[in-house]
Amino acid sequence: MRVRILGPVELWNNADRVELRGSKLRTFLTALVLAHGRVVSDQTLVEMLWEDAPPATAQAQIQTYASRLRGLLGDGAVVDRHRPGYRLHIERDDVDLTRFEGLAAEGRAALAERRVEAAARSLAGALALWRGEALTGVTDFLADLERPRLEEARLAVLEDRVEADLALGRHAGLVPELTAVVTAHPLRERPRAQLMLALYRCGRNADALASFQDYRRFLAEELGIDPSAELQDLHQAILSDRHTLLAPSASASRPVAAPPVTPLQAPPADFTGRDAAVDRARALLGDTGAPRVCAITGMGGVGKTALALRVAQQVAGAYPDGQVHVDLQGSSRPLEAAEALARLLRTLGAPDGDLPRGAEELTQCYRDRLAGRRVLIVLDDAAGERQIRPLLPGVPGCGVLLTGRTRLAALEGADRISLQPFEPAEAVALLARHTSPERAAAEPRALALIAERCGYLPLAIRACGARLVGHPHWPLSRLADRLADPHWLLDELRVADLDVQAALALSYRRLPADLRRALRLLSLLSTPTFSLWIAAVLLDRPLTETRAQVEELVEAYLLEVPGGRPDTYRFHRLVHAVARERALTEETPRLRAAAIRRVDLALTA
Repeated sequence: MRVRILGPVELWNNADRVELRGSKLRTFLTALVLAHGRVVSDQTLVEMLWEDAPPATAQAQIQTYASRLRGLLGDGAVVDRHRPGYRLHIERDDVDLTRFEGLAAEGRAALAERRVEAAARSLAGALALWRGEALTGVTDFLADLERPRLEEARLAVLEDRVEADLALGRHAGLVPELTAVVTAHPLRERPRAQLMLALYRCGRNADALASFQDYRRFLAEELGIDPSAELQDLHQAILSDRHTLLAPSASASRPVAAPPVTPLQAPPADFTGRDAAVDRARALLGDTGAPRVCAITGMGGVGKTALALRVAQQVAGAYPDGQVHVDLQGSSRPLEAAEALARLLRTLGAPDGDLPRGAEELTQCYRDRLAGRRVLIVLDDAAGERQIRPLLPGVPGCGVLLTGRTRLAALEGADRISLQPFEPAEAVALLARHTSPERAAAEPRALALIAERCGYLPLAIRACGARLVGHPHWPLSRLADRLADPHWLLDELRVADLDVQAALALSYRRLPADLRRALRLLSLLSTPTFSLWIAAVLLDRPLTETRAQVEELVEAYLLEVPGGRPDTYRFHRLVHAVARERALTEETPRLRAAAIRRVDLALTA
């Protein structure tokens, strides 16, 4: 039994999440966890649950929460009545907070002894336990009381891990992270100093000095004070270009014995279904006697990354030397193989200064560093076979788990899992987890319609779930009706960073220009299903050329072959919506009308 509070409050029994219904029960559990085995008094529990307005039945309700929690915990932990309150007995390693605190203490001890590699591993492991804002799902009173303390602890560990990374010469990779930290926490001086030092070591002296000036102006305007003497000394050292600020030569030349043994990002807390795919991938990657490659492919938003993270979590024990992850989609374009190799090598501990420049030399260095180790390499959002081949370690004991938006048919030696949208029951189950049981039970037909109008695509289901959480007063039928309207469809499926249109548009942008145009024109048809002959008329191309184009779109998961029928193709509902929008934006009205006229004439001939 495991309790996680560094993010949404959750209770897990092995690989299964135990449902904690209601913020009061989550608050009761969290209050006991935060007490670290001490007794939490009834009075404190009442305050955390109801603040200053407890009901007359408060004591009886607390007893009910204790009883319910005992039933959920089973034999994995014990909730004792110990006057004047309750106490939770649970193994330290079964609580993410205590694991975080233990790893943080290990890392700081190693840092104090200048064992910076061990410090970086422990501190990174501590930070990897965070899954978002801590204490999500508890009462506002408890969150407001405890969340600042936990966030302060996280930031302090982050700053210590950055210190270790700077000592290891990893300054180049720290600049984006530290920029985000100083933006979010402009008063914190230590990350500001770390950012200035990282920028200086990257040769960006002017940016380092500008960062100091920004901080000085901010302090003067907000608090009427100057930066500390230590930060002013660092500013002066950068102005003087003192070489003592450069990364220690010893750390730049010292090899790292092993990659960091830290978990990857956790899979989504509401991961649903996919049992057969998980079992198959686990079976493929569990045998580490020979290099194994498992490729999870599917359309954008189908849940490839979530499945990969789930599998990586479950096979971690088979790869004791660590798991490393690279997102192969850069900010504006897919990474070149050499860029991805450099990122992998840095993650495996290779200092920047020691990295060769050529792709062949980088590949050899990468394979040498993995030789004799058992590491799981996770390559996310691969653009194609040419990008992937140099990243395959090819050494016994290592596994590769990769995801891609095409079928990667030419990748030799890979076992493939083609991921499809959810089954209707899975989609409804995931959607129901984002709303109350009463709300779902009141409109089961609307719940099913929402799932259907999302095309059972997991990303779309999650976006609708977020939409329902944000609008608890909406009847489910209102969202179902908006999804039926093509003018609202893509807008409703965009909530914060859940954006179906962006996910599918990325697949569209990766196509060659002729295939993008073909997809746009095919979306103009009045029905999502069409024959090869109709496609040839619409595109004004011979049958053989048309077949080649539509089959490439099938390869890219942008068209489907319904029921395996030859020369018949179909759009997924959401792909059709995105392609139609691109057609209306990128094709002239005259061209669109001419294409449809060709089809109409052919059908009436």
